[in-house]
Amino acid sequence: MIKNVVFDLGRVLINFQPEAYLQRLFPGHTEIGFLRSAIFGSPEWLMLDRGVIDQAEAEIRLINQHPQFKKEIQAAFADWFSMLTPIEENAALLPELKGKGCGLYVISNFHTDAFAYIKERYSWFKLFDGMIISCDHQVLKPEPRIYSLLLERWGLLAKECLFIDDVSANVEGARRMGMEAILYESHQQLLKELQSRLK
Repeated sequence: MIKNVVFDLGRVLINFQPEAYLQRLFPGHTEIGFLRSAIFGSPEWLMLDRGVIDQAEAEIRLINQHPQFKKEIQAAFADWFSMLTPIEENAALLPELKGKGCGLYVISNFHTDAFAYIKERYSWFKLFDGMIISCDHQVLKPEPRIYSLLLERWGLLAKECLFIDDVSANVEGARRMGMEAILYESHQQLLKELQSRLK
């Protein structure tokens, strides 16, 4: 029986569309795909998620690697929090689930400053009973430790937890720990999955 619903943040509860962000920032730029990969797909981005470097250091590292794109990298880092807006229809599920007696939790790969930004702005974070954010623990999904941290800290049983994430490797990581899991694809798909599993 599922008692707890565990959410990923990016692309499940929070919008994160770096390519669209870069296209808005640099209309007509011919290297959008490269910039997306070089910044948001970089080892430095994962290091930010892991909490082992800060944004200033990541920016310096990336500029040193791609000096021809110094201005673009600086501009991209200056305003990227602006794309971190709620996926409203999914966030609206949180009070409904809470009202049904579900425990609500988060496991997410996120940067320190970016997480502080969204947590301060969106009141529905107060509905969560607990959160494991990668940068606070120097561990990333789908590493087993990030899932076990949640279970240990709040005394949860894996079989009573339903994990929702948009990345298949993270979903499989949760399943290996004994959790039920949903690979998020759309709001309607999520609704159907929740209705069938939370009976």
